[in-house]
Amino acid sequence: MKKIAALLGVILFFLTAPVQAEDAHYTCPMHPHYISTHAGTCPICGMDLVRTENGDTDDRDEASQIRRGAVTISPEVIQNTGVRSVRAEYARFGGIVRSYGNVTENIRLLSEISARVSGWVETPEITAVGDPVQKGDLLFTLYSPELVSAQQDYLSALSTGISGRINSAARRLAALGMQPRVIDELRRKRSAFDYVPFYAEHGGTVSEIGIRRGSHVTPGMSLAKIQDYSSVWITAHVAEKDLHHLYPRGQARVVFPHLGGMEREAQIDYIYPTVDARTRTGRVRLVLENEDGRLRPGAYADVIFETRIAARLSVPSEAVLRSSEGEFVIRAEAGGRFRPERVETGLRSRGRTEILSGIEDGDEIVVSGQFMLDSESSMREAFRKMQRMQTPLAFLEISSNQQAIIDHLTDAAIYLQKSLTGQEEFDPAMLKPAMDIRDILLPEFAGTRLEFVLKDAHWALVLAYNSMTDSELQNALKQLTDALAPWLLDGRPGYYREKGLFLFHDHGSGALWIQVESEPANPYGDNADAMRQDWPEHPDTAAPDMKEDDDTGGLHDGHVH
Repeated sequence: MKKIAALLGVILFFLTAPVQAEDAHYTCPMHPHYISTHAGTCPICGMDLVRTENGDTDDRDEASQIRRGAVTISPEVIQNTGVRSVRAEYARFGGIVRSYGNVTENIRLLSEISARVSGWVETPEITAVGDPVQKGDLLFTLYSPELVSAQQDYLSALSTGISGRINSAARRLAALGMQPRVIDELRRKRSAFDYVPFYAEHGGTVSEIGIRRGSHVTPGMSLAKIQDYSSVWITAHVAEKDLHHLYPRGQARVVFPHLGGMEREAQIDYIYPTVDARTRTGRVRLVLENEDGRLRPGAYADVIFETRIAARLSVPSEAVLRSSEGEFVIRAEAGGRFRPERVETGLRSRGRTEILSGIEDGDEIVVSGQFMLDSESSMREAFRKMQRMQTPLAFLEISSNQQAIIDHLTDAAIYLQKSLTGQEEFDPAMLKPAMDIRDILLPEFAGTRLEFVLKDAHWALVLAYNSMTDSELQNALKQLTDALAPWLLDGRPGYYREKGLFLFHDHGSGALWIQVESEPANPYGDNADAMRQDWPEHPDTAAPDMKEDDDTGGLHDGHVH
């Protein structure tokens, strides 16, 4: 990836710079900021310089610099660095509307059992909210003089054999709440039920219950509710200004943060006709299957609606370069040539950007995450950012005050080593100064290799701060020294050697640590497994000018500044 970024930096430099009279320049793939008009080797790393050729345009003014010629890079360099390109092609996507929502019950799957006669509950089989119910399960039995009388009338009608009278009596039983299966059983056995059974007509879970053994019921009284959760609704709250983009059966993607970011596809089931006057949002209903029961009513969800879905010519969004002059892509041509093309973009969705004009279907477009720029960046600024990222740590300009601040990170590593070897009693508060380093230095070193050192070291210190066992502290120390290794070994090895620090690694695990004593004190295990490691010999890695003697404090008596 570093080689790829370096090569693309070369491409970007020549695409952004005004075209000169010379036909050829030479540059280093690893250090694209070095440009020569003669072949040779890079004075920084010794790598052979690569010839680059500008197009034959003679543009002079700044605006004309955007209309650049092509740059040619040798096939060998392209192959070695693995520059990736993709075809511009049609993909189906639309605009994005983001909202939030909650899981709610699907009331279409709600069953309610209500009394149609007066009576008394004899044997309730459901006793609490949450009881699972299968279709056909017995719920309760009910004694009702009115039902007993109606059964007698039905049995009397059966004995006459008159179909009209039989049907009339059966309809009366159904009107009083007796279920068809119970009426059929009554017909078969020709004996009235003293206690009429009531069965579940749908499976689910008891969500409400209003009866106990011996409860007296009256007509219209709700006895129980059974909710089926195999399907649930998502009620999304959409900003009023976005509602007109949505339509029934439109596509939506639902993300559940509490379930590890689980995603589900859904369709719009219903758009409510009103808007909440207080929040200025409207409600949109989605339906999701929930056979595993993981989606619980009340849970939060992020909802992303996709609108106006159509086949659109598009490229990966990372391929689009943005500058004050407009938007561009780099088109890969035959023979290792790369040419910038101004494009007009449209919708962006799911990592792709619609291209309205500028390129055609099938064009090969260079893709690289190194080209992600904000709208205020210029194309020339893009090169400077990439050049800064490619600057080795050994050549990064560091002031004496900044070096003293960075030393707090090495102090923290030494403090953890001493704590694990019994030389210090571990106090998490001692790590606080080092934990603040990221926020202090990141504004100065964002976009450089030191940025990753600062970020990784910070999270390792967070682990150490929260460690409760020696094994957790050992893991934190390992992550901290791994984070600092590029700075210690490639950035300023000579500086730390001159300051009297010693570098060791554990033979068993390979984990590094630094300490102020020459005799090993292994924080990972037995001292017999400790292996002394020499500091690398790098030219141009001398300690920075330390004329400023800033007293920044330290964590131990071996502070290196």
